[in-house]
Amino acid sequence: MSNNRWRVLLRDVSTPSRLIPALSSGLMVGLLIIVIELSLASLIFSGPLAQFASSAAGLTLFGGFIMCLFVALGSGFPTSICVPQDAPAAILAVVATGIGTSLAAADPHVGFVTVGAAIALSSLASGLLYLAMGRFGLGNLMRYMPFPVVGGFLAGIGWLLVQGSVSIMAEVPLSFAGLPQLLSAEKLLLLAPGASLTLTLLLAMNRWRNVFIMPGVLLAALVAFALYLFLTGQTLADAGRAGLLLGGIPDDVILWPVFSLSDLALIRWEAIVPQLPQLCTIPLVSAISFLLISSGIETAAQRDLDLKHELYLNSAVNLLGGACGAHTGYTALSLTMLGPKTGSDSRLVGLCAALLTGAATFLGAAVLGNFPRFILGGMVLFLGVATLLDWVVYARRQFTRVEYALILAILLTIGLFGFLQGVGVGLVMATVVFVVKYSRLPVVRQDTDATALSSTRQRSVPDQHILRGQGQNVRILRVMGYLFFGSANILSRSVAAHLKPDAGPLPSHLILDFSEVDGFDSSAVNCFLRMLQRCAAADCQVVFSATPPTLEDQLRRAAPLEADRVRFLPDLDRALEFCEDALLERDLASSATDADADARSNLFDSAVDDMLRRLEEGERFEALLASLGPHLEHRQALAGEVVVRQGDATDGVFLFVSGQAEELFEDETAAATRLRSLGPGSMAGQLAPGQSHGAAGSIHARTDCSLAHLSAAALHDLESTDPATALAFYGLFTAQLEARLAQPASAKCVGAAAS
Repeated sequence: MSNNRWRVLLRDVSTPSRLIPALSSGLMVGLLIIVIELSLASLIFSGPLAQFASSAAGLTLFGGFIMCLFVALGSGFPTSICVPQDAPAAILAVVATGIGTSLAAADPHVGFVTVGAAIALSSLASGLLYLAMGRFGLGNLMRYMPFPVVGGFLAGIGWLLVQGSVSIMAEVPLSFAGLPQLLSAEKLLLLAPGASLTLTLLLAMNRWRNVFIMPGVLLAALVAFALYLFLTGQTLADAGRAGLLLGGIPDDVILWPVFSLSDLALIRWEAIVPQLPQLCTIPLVSAISFLLISSGIETAAQRDLDLKHELYLNSAVNLLGGACGAHTGYTALSLTMLGPKTGSDSRLVGLCAALLTGAATFLGAAVLGNFPRFILGGMVLFLGVATLLDWVVYARRQFTRVEYALILAILLTIGLFGFLQGVGVGLVMATVVFVVKYSRLPVVRQDTDATALSSTRQRSVPDQHILRGQGQNVRILRVMGYLFFGSANILSRSVAAHLKPDAGPLPSHLILDFSEVDGFDSSAVNCFLRMLQRCAAADCQVVFSATPPTLEDQLRRAAPLEADRVRFLPDLDRALEFCEDALLERDLASSATDADADARSNLFDSAVDDMLRRLEEGERFEALLASLGPHLEHRQALAGEVVVRQGDATDGVFLFVSGQAEELFEDETAAATRLRSLGPGSMAGQLAPGQSHGAAGSIHARTDCSLAHLSAAALHDLESTDPATALAFYGLFTAQLEARLAQPASAKCVGAAAS
């Protein structure tokens, strides 16, 4: 323990306002640990080994002592309480029954020792699993636990505490079978004092926030019990016979040590081997329970735990406790939160509880049998009712109806079937709720056609006219998010809606852009295969753009994909270009049989106008090159050469004299998206010298290119020496920039984001 923790501990010891509530809470926790561990010993050693239950209490009590002591000293949460738990004990009870049955013909002590060895193995395995979880950071998995599941788990803990309190006070389980007995006058009289104590604590602690409320009420309860015995003339023996005291611990039982070294030779390993599958479930159940309880502590205490440290600490105490015969333990939520609920956040709570448990283990626990049963049961009932109020009543305002129903379902399942079953039901229901909610989120970010979205490839006026008229034949769906069976089905239904005859003209091409998809699962692949079948039946070619390589690979392995039915292209711009080319080819093939003379005449006029416009632009560009001649630096770029790299400063403007090039933007995954195509008359670069941002993309020469470079310094000189030429240059540069901004290109948004 660090020096700072020792200083805090010494401060708590020397400060009455912190010492008194810590000692009172520690006393109650210690008594609870003793009662719980005695009951777990009876649970494990039942049936053919029931005669060893009293002796086996030393194993569970020693585990409670050693685990509580070390966790109280080392945990990051001051009031953490770690004890051997009930879930592993329930599994060990089955294992012990199996071993006892298989060794029925042998000396009963042999069966007792063999069960002890099985208990030790399960604890050691749990300790190793905790160690591995801490080493590899698996404890953070519980961060993904849905909050309603944690709330339902805490509510279930409250109900289990209520059940336990009834068993402590009336010695009858709170169940349908035991209900007639509980409603008898005798049992109701036993329950009434504890229920009164619970009600008093709830009202007093809700009315006053004082650390002395809890010990004051407990002291008053002890005085009232002593006064009751005095007025009725009963002795402690009479009260014990009437069931008013804890009792149940023989005076002559030596609780620890339980086994000796000579007992190791009695272990029958062949009886343990058939029980290994059952034993292997204990570490898994314990790990799940530990993570859930840690999440519950964080939620209740409104602070984060260092899970790696807590896992290491729980690993150490299980390895130590297992070596001494204790069964698997982990942090106990209800006992851990008793200190904060009663106004104490001191390590003295755990230390006091550990010392009391240790005294019962080594010195004999008979004196504890004289403690009033209604006080212990009333305290447990108080904790249970307070927890239920927090998570069933007060938390109603924090959750939606569906989430609150989830909490109630978990609580009901825990009450009827058990803790792990309740958590399992909660996780399943939370998963279903998550899938339903996530499936309602839009998976298609944009649903349009090629009349509103076009490639960056420069097209002639006739081609543009054709594409405007036939662009509705290309349907474009831009997909986003994570694709699983829910969202993939939504996408599949969106595609199916466009393939219905009553939805309008059937598209000849369908583009699915995956550039904003985060991931997918195998169920999404099956949805895509069914979607491809529907598209093939509708004679619609599917073009995937920016498809994750793993998705493309799985689709190709799942079914043969014909090139004329399915295409995979690296980005949306190339997908649009491919579909536009297909539309133009189809129009060219059908133009020979087209009898619409007016349409051909209009197309011819558009072509002539486009030719004249391009000639005029070419003349302006050539005239500008001639005027800029002394200020230009001429360069040559071979096909495949990188003219400008993304992010580099260009220090001026490149003017393309001849050849073809393209500007590509590469993201963090090195996936390239075409921003625009460049040809004779195009410009690229920066006007102002010393700009901080580099080129938006890399310029690659597709063919041999002839370039002229106008540096920023030369442009600055040109403004002084030949303002008219500089103005003409700025005019042409601005006109190209406006044309790019006005173009409905797919890559325009990408280019803007990259810039």
